[in-house]
Amino acid sequence: MNTKHVIGYTATALVAFGIGAAGGSSAPDATPTAATPAVTVTAPGAQSTVPGPTVTKTVKVPGPKTTVRVGPPPPAVAMAGDGTYQVGVDVKPGTYVSKASPSGNCYWARLSGSDGLDSIIANGNTSGQVVVTIKKHDKFFESNGCSDWTRR
Repeated sequence: MNTKHVIGYTATALVAFGIGAAGGSSAPDATPTAATPAVTVTAPGAQSTVPGPTVTKTVKVPGPKTTVRVGPPPPAVAMAGDGTYQVGVDVKPGTYVSKASPSGNCYWARLSGSDGLDSIIANGNTSGQVVVTIKKHDKFFESNGCSDWTRR
């Protein structure tokens, strides 16, 4: 097959796709219909000895409407259980929730510094779910034995 024939066939395929796409789509009194599934038709343009682009056309095909229900995504983990987190660097101020601890005991502390007991602003031990609000003036937040923390 020579180059003229390849170009002619490619142009014919493009025109055919264009005519098919335009047909019946501009009726002024057409009633909008529900969304239908789309099918992608691909015409290979490189089946000859002359390389060419692949032409892709998406057309709507009538058929049953499919409804997929998706729930909200799970909350993102803000702090992964155990650790000492610097406020404003590792964790933002805000309200956080940790589910019941698998170990049976969750210790948390809001800290004004990193020097141990003298820096505790507030702390607690719990075996159930815990809610803590880290404030912007807190310097660190400590968590031991707790589940992952998610921001509320």
